[in-house]
Formats: sequence, C-alpha cells, structure tokens
Amino acid sequence: MFRGFKFQVVLPVAAITLLLISLSAIGFSIWAMQQEQSVVRQEVADNVTSIQGVFVTTAALMQDRTRASMALLEEQIKVRGGAEKGAAVSIGGKTVNDILIGGKGQAGDFGIVDYVTRLNKGTATIFSKDGDHFVRISTNVMKDDGTRAVGTELNNTTQAYAQLKSQRPFYGVVDILGNPYFTAYEPLLSKNGEAIGIAYVGYKAELPVLSQALEQSHLLKSGFVAVVDNSKARYMPSWVTAEQVQQATDNKDGSWVINRLPLAEWGLTIVSAYPAAELRAEGRKIGYGVALAGVVLGAAISLTLFFLLDRKVLHLLGGEPRVAADYMKKIADGDLAVDVAIVGEQSDSLMASLKVMQLKLKNLVSAVRGGAAEVSEQSHKFETAFATFQSDRKEASSQEMVRQAKGISRTLSFLEKSVGRFRL
Repeated sequence: MFRGFKFQVVLPVAAITLLLISLSAIGFSIWAMQQEQSVVRQEVADNVTSIQGVFVTTAALMQDRTRASMALLEEQIKVRGGAEKGAAVSIGGKTVNDILIGGKGQAGDFGIVDYVTRLNKGTATIFSKDGDHFVRISTNVMKDDGTRAVGTELNNTTQAYAQLKSQRPFYGVVDILGNPYFTAYEPLLSKNGEAIGIAYVGYKAELPVLSQALEQSHLLKSGFVAVVDNSKARYMPSWVTAEQVQQATDNKDGSWVINRLPLAEWGLTIVSAYPAAELRAEGRKIGYGVALAGVVLGAAISLTLFFLLDRKVLHLLGGEPRVAADYMKKIADGDLAVDVAIVGEQSDSLMASLKVMQLKLKNLVSAVRGGAAEVSEQSHKFETAFATFQSDRKEASSQEMVRQAKGISRTLSFLEKSVGRFRL
C-alpha cells in the first residue's frame, strides 16, 4: 500500500530519525564512559585520602606515646646512675660489650625494659654498640618462636640505622624482625660522651582502623589500595596477597593504573592499583547499555512515526499523492472518464472527495449537453417556421429575426464545442 510514498518520504524520515537518535545515544554513551572513569578516579582519591588520614592521626598519637616511653626509659637510666661501657659478654650467640647502668650489667637483665613497657605498653630495648653493629642485649621484643630477641642486630638497611650510626636520634616507622613498629631511638652515651649503644622504645603497628579502611577500598573488581614499604606490602585488604600487590605495583606489562602517595614521616607509600582493562570494560558496559537503549528507543520512535504517517497521512489522502495529482491533472484537462481508485475506507479522504467531484462534473456536463441539444433542435425548428412565414413579413424585420436566430445558433454551437471537450 502506498509503496512509493512510503519508500520515498516516510521511510527516509523514519531512517533519519533513527540515525539522529542513535548518534545521540552513542555520543551520550561516550560521555557515560568518561564519567565512569571519573567516578573510579574519585573513588581512588577518596580511599587514599581516607587511609592517609588514618596514618596522619595514628602517627600523631603514636609519636606522643613513643616520646613518653622514651622519656621514661631515659629517666630510668639516669636515676639508676647512667650508662657505662662494660666488659665483653656472650649473649644470644654474640660476643659484645655489656652496658652497665648504675654498675649493673644489662646483658640478659630485663628489669628496666620490662618496667617501661609495664607502665606504657609497647616494647623496649637496650642495644650495645659493636663497631658498626648494634646488638640487643636487653629487650622484650619477641621472636616468632616466643623467645626474647637478644643477640639480634638492628637492621642496617633502615633509616633508623643511618641516623644512629651518625649518633643522631630517630623517630619513625621501621621494620623489626619482619614487622613494622612505631619507634623512638636515642644514642646511648657514656659519662665521657662515648657512643656505647642505643636506647629504644616502640609499638607494633597494628592498625584496626587502617585495616577497616583498606577492606572498604575495593576498586572495580580486583583493584585495591595497599600500604607498602620499599615495595614490600605492609598493609593490604583481605582479597589480595602480598605477592599480588607486588606483581601489580611492579606493573611490568603496563596493564595496571598505579597511583602512589608517599608518607615521608613513616617511610611508607600508599599505593592504589586497578586494571586498566576493567576500567575500560566498566565504561563500555555503561556506554553500550546507553547506546543500545538509544537505538531501541530510536527504532520505536521511527516505527511509530512510520505507521502514524501511513495511517494518518496516507489514509487521509486515500491514495498515493502522485496518483492523486495525475487524476486532478486529467480532470482539469477535461478527462472525466478517468477511473479514480480509492484506497481504504475513509469517506472524507482526498481521493474520495476527488471522485465525488468527478461524478458531479459528469452529471453537470451531461445535463448541459442534453440542454444544448434540445435548444439546438428548437432553434432549427424556429428557423424552419420562420422561413415559412417569411413572405408575410417586412424585409427589414425578417432580416433582424434571421440575425437573432443565427446568433442563437452560433451560441449553441460554441456551447456544444465547449461541452464536447469533456470525455464522459
């Protein structure tokens, strides 16, 4: 039905509508992908800020605690008579110089360190200097087997070691036997100013608030936020291992998006990481969903438009617009015999009205033709009758009547020609 108009007008309009809506949907989907990436980046920033806040708050609290404990330890050394270098002793498999406090050797004696921790919690240690090494001779830092870590050395790769080797104090986070501690180190000097060891206090860095913050730092499906120390994972959420953190932060294949925020006062770094492929996939999922919804909506609108034009416009016309124009041209040229085809049942359509007009014109022309024929016949009778009585009339009057009769005849002849051009 109405194939020409549908495919020349209605279908192009519907197709253009579908194209415009689809292009708009695709453009919106690209914007949605970019928005999703912005959301993920904002989540990363929020998580890092939260974790940084935990560290800053904890650092302030722990710094106060370590300073208070160090003040207590130094006070105990001072009130007991100060520290002096003692004779060589063997402890924990190491031979080092003992340290005398108030004349009492501290190697294997834990009275002072336990007193400090009994009051302020945490851990305390007295180190003896052995060349460039510092060995624990009195401590309540425990090894994994549950024994005191006497005879073990201060890690010489930490910032604390570098400071203490130059006889400068250190306050910060260091690794002690594989675990991070909030620490305070002060050089231990004899009465003559000789560096004979180190006084230490510290608290194991167990941060439940930090753990909770890390557990809530899920980025996409497998992304995470962790805290590392020289690339070694110190704190991480439960769904990743230290090896996975290491592998992701190395990022050898460049497949991860890595952000780092140094915590200089702790010697640690907050690392956020998530796979770039997951970010793109999440953006595509949203973008494709929006694009698909736009295409479906565009198709629905286009189909609705298509059928509305078909039912409303074409049915109102009652036929193809081009065919209707041809019919009107033929009727205007006098061809009333053309067969006007009407499509549909709309009695008030253009084609139906055109057919009614055609029928009325046919009736009118037929009536005029009949009347013209009758008048022509009466005219001929008049001329015959006039010829019969012509001899009884005056010449001038007779001639006038002849002219009038011929005028009527010419008028009728013109009317017949005019009506004759219509084909019924």
